[in-house]
Amino acid sequence: MGENFILKMKGIAYCVVRSGRFLRTTHYALFFVILSGLFFVGCGGAGSGDIATEVTEMLPTLAVTAVPVTIPPTKTDIPQTETPPPTATPLPTATMSPELVETAVPTATPIDRSCPAASPEKPDYERNVVAADRLPTPNPALLEPHFWLVKPLPDEQLLALNLTYPYGSDGNGRYLLHNGLDSLADKGVDVLAAGAGTVAYAGEDADVLYGWRCDWYGNLVVIEHDELWQGQPVYSLYGHVLDVFVEMGQRVEAGDRVAEVGFGGVATHPHLHFEVRVGRNEFSATRNPLLWLAPETGRGVIVGRLVDGEKRPWQGTRVTLIDGSSEEVEFIDTWTYLDDPEHLINPDEDYAENFVFGDLAAGNYELFAKIQGIEYRQSVAVKDGELSFVEIVTEPFMTPTREVED
Repeated sequence: MGENFILKMKGIAYCVVRSGRFLRTTHYALFFVILSGLFFVGCGGAGSGDIATEVTEMLPTLAVTAVPVTIPPTKTDIPQTETPPPTATPLPTATMSPELVETAVPTATPIDRSCPAASPEKPDYERNVVAADRLPTPNPALLEPHFWLVKPLPDEQLLALNLTYPYGSDGNGRYLLHNGLDSLADKGVDVLAAGAGTVAYAGEDADVLYGWRCDWYGNLVVIEHDELWQGQPVYSLYGHVLDVFVEMGQRVEAGDRVAEVGFGGVATHPHLHFEVRVGRNEFSATRNPLLWLAPETGRGVIVGRLVDGEKRPWQGTRVTLIDGSSEEVEFIDTWTYLDDPEHLINPDEDYAENFVFGDLAAGNYELFAKIQGIEYRQSVAVKDGELSFVEIVTEPFMTPTREVED
């Protein structure tokens, strides 16, 4: 199969498979996740710095000391001696203090929340091609999970992900690119803050731009969290919610109720749309939420890269995770991130990934991809509460050639 490399570090298993060829073709059944009664309409998703307090100490009070008064002695005639006058000492030349020049402090560019005149049109996303730009190469020694956020739903509510519409996909050509994840839940289920922070926005978006267009989420809540990521603020967004219970500027803790699951905007059936935004609270700053949500007990996350030999990522390519732990083999599909003319889908700064499998039961799995007639497989172990990193390097992209008719 080629060479396999496995590196282990704190919280992360890292493995790489170089391109290899398989002579036999593996046939497998497709695994579909059908969410009854739910029709998803496309919808939009280190430590904190201490504040230094200047303390001014009181200066000590100058003590007043009594000086004794001395009575002068009786005047005695002293012969007068001519004393030369003291030599004049030149005074120091006055030094001009440098003029203080006021330096302008850079301010963040305000975000344009005005509603566009026209609704966005769906681009023709290219599938099964490699991007023009290379992905940066992650350093395994520096990779650390940032599972800072918790599930934004009650404990008894499962995180029922819509696997047909993952982050960075267009639902197999049906929708605009997905900038978050969707979880099935009944109308009225509590929506909880995923982490401590301050409410940056709460209300409707009919007249303010937070998604692909105005009135994208209907009602939404955005929280700016306390912790910074590489010096950047981190936001979580909760979309298509009803009965918002918080207001802008309000302080919240992880697990506080902020709203209820609902629908609105472009969503016609109840579900929670959840996003993570890094750096700025805008639609173009999202990251894959599965890399931020702490896995539940007994579960983990796979983050991966499917690239060619020049580290250019494959776009819109199916990657299948095979679970053979039970008698009935399970197949779970996802797709590598699609690109957008505005580059609205962003890999993590450290992982530089282009696909993720989240909320997986701990155990052994096999990754499978078939590209240009070549099969690639890689074994990967998922561990409780940890992140497993996988990279599959493929043969170069072969541009299809058109057959010339006689």
